[in-house]
Amino acid sequence: MVSIGFLIAFMIAFWVFNDARKRGHEIGSALLWSIGTCALVVLVLPLYLMFGRRPQVNINKDRDVIDIEATVVSESSISCTMCGHKVNDDFNVCPYCGFTLRPKCKECGHQLSRSDKNCPNCQLPTDLK
Repeated sequence: MVSIGFLIAFMIAFWVFNDARKRGHEIGSALLWSIGTCALVVLVLPLYLMFGRRPQVNINKDRDVIDIEATVVSESSISCTMCGHKVNDDFNVCPYCGFTLRPKCKECGHQLSRSDKNCPNCQLPTDLK
């Protein structure tokens, strides 16, 4: 009976060690979790399941060096005059409400401003409101 208890404790400790390593724990902390589990299955296993399964934050800055300036994408944005959402500056249509941000003349394709009543290029009346 006692040997079955030890076998179960070692199996649970082995699972805890492998699970801790998969979740980013160092070998030392994973080994401590598994030794504690083997010694006190009833106490340490619930503690590990509550606190030890959280993913570890990588404290070693030498391993994963990220150049933040190179990863920041600088995109200028404008507000949609219809719905007020911020949209990318080079969008022609608002993705939220479908409002035409940069109207063009139907005849010549010249970009119009909202205040234009006629196209400044071909003088065609616009249907902008």
